[in-house]
Amino acid sequence: WGLGGGINRSTRGISSSSLRGGPSFLYAGNWNLWYNINTDSKKSIRFNVSGHANWNDDGISRSFSLQPGMTWQPSNRFRISLDPFYNINRNNLQYVDTAELQDGDRYLFGYIHQKTVGMVVRFNLSITPNLTIQYYGQPFVSAGDYSGFKRITNPRADVLEDRYHIFTGEEIAYDAQDEMYAVDEDADGVVDYRFDLPDFNFKQFRSNLVIRWEYTPGSTLYLVWTQNRTGVESTGAFAFRENMGDLFDVYPHDVFLVKINRWFSL
Repeated sequence: WGLGGGINRSTRGISSSSLRGGPSFLYAGNWNLWYNINTDSKKSIRFNVSGHANWNDDGISRSFSLQPGMTWQPSNRFRISLDPFYNINRNNLQYVDTAELQDGDRYLFGYIHQKTVGMVVRFNLSITPNLTIQYYGQPFVSAGDYSGFKRITNPRADVLEDRYHIFTGEEIAYDAQDEMYAVDEDADGVVDYRFDLPDFNFKQFRSNLVIRWEYTPGSTLYLVWTQNRTGVESTGAFAFRENMGDLFDVYPHDVFLVKINRWFSL
């Protein structure tokens, strides 16, 4: 058995913004917790659990991850591992877009509630010392729902709430047909700028199968099959069963590769 973990405290700090030359931003402090538990690595069946938690002093932003895993290795010739993962991210100051106006750029942020679920599958089989099969697969889905849109007003103010202005119902409106938000800062009935709906539902499956055959000493034949499925929708709704089902309805991109290495003795 093995056990590890820790907790630390980070005070607020200044981050140099990479948002198209934007100003440096003063972030709130936060707490971090992480842990890792492993069973006996000498056993044929091994389990492990790891994860982390993070929460900010703003009382809103926080994240959590859980990564259990299992490995079965009955012999040196065969091993399979399953490593699912589950992540939740809630961030009150997630960057959305930058609007360019004559009197200055507007740096737009929002509150994001994001969930991610997936699994990593690994498979290794040595049929003979010269013939092996390896497989890697990772399906996962991630959905992010945005709300509480705001613009940065004073990024280094001492009081967190003084660093941004949250748009009111009179200042922001959503156009469902165009999937865009329209902002009227002075509420005079004229749209000052727009930005795209940032909500997303991202689905992806990546896999790689490799057969390696050393047909003569020093000479090797590789057969490789790689598949990728990627789907993106502009919705922040997360539904695990439906999302995973939709993932394998996405049209795949397949790559087949044959590689031969030949050793010539001179």
